[in-house]
Amino acid sequence: MRPASAQQPTVTVELFGVPQLLAQTRQVELSAATLHELAQQLATRLPALAGSVVDRATGWLLPGYIFVVDGRFTRDPNYQLTRGARVLLVAAQAGGM
Repeated sequence: MRPASAQQPTVTVELFGVPQLLAQTRQVELSAATLHELAQQLATRLPALAGSVVDRATGWLLPGYIFVVDGRFTRDPNYQLTRGARVLLVAAQAGGM
């Protein structure tokens, strides 16, 4: 994982459902260029998500979880984040996926 830099925008991540219950927080701000980097940082910053929401081996979301970036549902690890993006982490069923 690369250190935060000017190339990595700061985004707000809101947690809902199981991720929120496990992490015992509703919101966190992180710097990441892609959703994959964001998932890795979530697992590092909120260790309760590692292994239960984020796969420890790949650093990516386990099946059953999905990101919503500015209203768009996605599981694309290469999705590019922009400064100020609003990212939700939810169970895929919560989004109807």
